[in-house]
Amino acid sequence: MHQQHQQQQHQQHQQQQQQHQQHQQQQHQQQQQQLSPPPMNPAMPQTSMEGAPGAPTGDVIQPMRSIPAEKIMKKPIPEEHMVLKNTFDGLIQKCLALATDPQTKRKLDDANKRLEALYDKLREQTLSPAIVGGLHNIARSIESRAYAEGLNIHTHIVSNSNFSETSAFMPVLKVVLTQANKLGV
Repeated sequence: MHQQHQQQQHQQHQQQQQQHQQHQQQQHQQQQQQLSPPPMNPAMPQTSMEGAPGAPTGDVIQPMRSIPAEKIMKKPIPEEHMVLKNTFDGLIQKCLALATDPQTKRKLDDANKRLEALYDKLREQTLSPAIVGGLHNIARSIESRAYAEGLNIHTHIVSNSNFSETSAFMPVLKVVLTQANKLGV
């Protein structure tokens, strides 16, 4: 009688263990089910963001913003040197108005762009006083339409200054003076 009771208890115990194991398995399955979907979700918005065509990213916006910033950062040309820019630009415009052949126009357009190098140096005030003085003399000769005199001053500046300091703009200034002289503007 006692033995039977023990067996029953043992069977009950086994059943309980089995139930417990089943319960654990179920729990484990539930946990797995819960675990597997969430990692998918956080990844979803990322892929749709990157994959979306034409989606604005930081990289695209950045360069567009930096272009106007550079222009703003450029210092103004000092007041006393504005006359140089106005005179040289004005002369190029006069020559362009009179130039008929495309080659001359191309040369003048090119000169116009290259003179930016001179204006940048004036903004930064990196030119030696001798060169700046010479440029003012050229500007004066342009105003009085004495282009041959301007060319002489030009030659004088080039021969008495450091070529690396003037090479960016002096050759094109000579082109402009030569054209002005030829066109008789």
